[in-house]
Amino acid sequence: MPVITISRELGSDGARIAESVAQQISADCIDKEVLAAMAQQAGVSVKVMAEAEEKLLARPIGVSDEMRALWTPRRGEGVLSEAYFVQHLQGALNLLAADGNVVLVGRGAQIILKDYPRALHVHLYAPLAVRAERIQQRRNLPTLEAAQQQVRNADEQRRNWFRRFFNNADWKNPKHYHLMIDTGRIASDLAASLIVQAAG
Repeated sequence: MPVITISRELGSDGARIAESVAQQISADCIDKEVLAAMAQQAGVSVKVMAEAEEKLLARPIGVSDEMRALWTPRRGEGVLSEAYFVQHLQGALNLLAADGNVVLVGRGAQIILKDYPRALHVHLYAPLAVRAERIQQRRNLPTLEAAQQQVRNADEQRRNWFRRFFNNADWKNPKHYHLMIDTGRIASDLAASLIVQAAG
């Protein structure tokens, strides 16, 4: 029962490839669904957990006061700190991995499950120009420059996420992965097949 984590750059076709891999091995593909497991553990709504994640992604490193609490109590929902957010993230990912036969997309799963014996850790990337062109087409952006800026912003958010919550880890460091695929060179179908073979 394989456990596959997929880290991906914006515009690297990560979601499409993850879904294809999951279909080929009859596994669950988990992306935002992990928020439901986190919310259940924390005793808050999925909406609140999603809002918390958005706030974390939007905060640059160095912001302090607002970073200490992700949200205020509402209708019985308690205050959840950054540390507890990560704790619930770790708990949810470990629980999902324990069931096996799952493809986990993003959220630092390759770090949290780095010692998990059955896990295959994959990173999908592509040159900036390739990713920007894909994003421009998918989001119907007026210029390639606008798409490039969105891609750069997404890279910076992920970089900050890993630095903050995983001891300054470099999310693009090959040591975190068993397989790294340039989807600017390798077609999505072939990339999915390579991952399936590696997981087998």
